[in-house]
Amino acid sequence: MARKWSNENLPGALHFVTGNVSNRQTVFRRDDCSQKFLEICVQLRASWPCKIIAYVIMPDHFHLVVNPCDGNIKGFAGALKSLAAKRIIELTGAEKWAVKDSAEH
Repeated sequence: MARKWSNENLPGALHFVTGNVSNRQTVFRRDDCSQKFLEICVQLRASWPCKIIAYVIMPDHFHLVVNPCDGNIKGFAGALKSLAAKRIIELTGAEKWAVKDSAEH
């Protein structure tokens, strides 16, 4: 099998990035969560030169086609997902995301 190259640092390459919400919660049905995600994309784009070619936000996940100028798709995707998760937790409340002990089920 050929080695996967899609996550390598390839300046100029288009990359498909996807992310889903924990337990498929439909946070993007909330306008404030969707708006915050888009704001993070704009902020990240300003601090990390890239082109966002296309995006779609679904109720429980998102897709992007992006071209980071430095080719560091792993770093870009990691930063986007981390920042988005932090802001969504702030908006929706940390208790919603708490991991339940298996004895509680």
